[in-house]
Amino acid sequence: MAGIYVHIPFCARRCIYCGFFSTVREEEAARYVRTLCAELVQRKDYLEGEQVSTIYFGGGTPSRLSPEQIGRVKDCIERTFGLDSLEEFTVECNPDDLNGQYVSALRSLGVNRISMGAQTFNNDMLRFMGRRHTAAQALDAVHVCSDSGISNISIDLMYGLPGQTLEMFRADLETALAAGVQHISSYCLSYEENTPLQALREQEKLTPAGDELCAQMFSLICKTLREGGFEHYEISNFCKPGYRSRHNSSYWDGTPYLGIGAGAHSYNGHSRQWNPNDLDAYMNGVEASNPQYELEHLSVIDQYNERIMLTLRTAQGLNLSVLTPQDRLSVLNSAHAFIKDGLLLFENNTLRIPESHMFISDSIISSLFKD
Repeated sequence: MAGIYVHIPFCARRCIYCGFFSTVREEEAARYVRTLCAELVQRKDYLEGEQVSTIYFGGGTPSRLSPEQIGRVKDCIERTFGLDSLEEFTVECNPDDLNGQYVSALRSLGVNRISMGAQTFNNDMLRFMGRRHTAAQALDAVHVCSDSGISNISIDLMYGLPGQTLEMFRADLETALAAGVQHISSYCLSYEENTPLQALREQEKLTPAGDELCAQMFSLICKTLREGGFEHYEISNFCKPGYRSRHNSSYWDGTPYLGIGAGAHSYNGHSRQWNPNDLDAYMNGVEASNPQYELEHLSVIDQYNERIMLTLRTAQGLNLSVLTPQDRLSVLNSAHAFIKDGLLLFENNTLRIPESHMFISDSIISSLFKD
């Protein structure tokens, strides 16, 4: 099985924290859709015959496209790869883009999962981050999706925002649970280079949340969502039973995926490829049948480190039976001190990070890498 990721870079305006490739040049949308279809045809052999089981439109703001434009790309995927095995079709949306007519049109295309960037239900925080919607609009959008027949709704929540208190974040979590969504992704705010947020930090016009407060917020997420009937299946992802993101799970379990669009990444098991973070370079290259991209062939050590990094992000952890005897010995030697201190658990031939230490997972994981 394989997944297809479609990057839609268009935004009505950019949020101050966003480090993903995006643009406000929405007048280029029609040309961009044609280019996406051309790229799909040019790269039809990339997945080496694997059946497509998931489609994910991410961004940017995919809901800036019309349903007809999204349908055009979906139809091209179907003609090029076939969709007999399609299980999950996700479109990321901004709450203020959604109404009953729009969501019903998406559903008629086969979209069965909506991922919505709520981020917070605090209007002051939303205005600070440059979000276009209000808390009320986000909740209304959840109800619109549900009323339109979408039964798999995910929302994003952020924590560690400047000025955000533990109680403010508790209120966000309680509001999210009351909304009745099936999936919640929650991310700690990061300060990305070349963003307005990072500029404000460098100018000392804001005070970042401290590590201790962020750790407390992470513990609060885990406790609150667990009590609300959610399972914690990956560091930043929580869901009601049966509602894991199948597409995103493919990133963590090594399933191949094709990424199309400016800035999109692809993986086929032995290499990674990524398109330029430049709208003109991307479209001009594909239109000239000379696509611009960078390619990285993964060495044996690269593949080992990626397996460590990705599997230890999940609740299932790393099953050592998939490793060679030499690699099993290597990872256990590196993990010994962490196991002794309780930062890693080793049970049933599987290594995993306990939930209580997932917040510091990066330092644990990187210590297990080979040079």
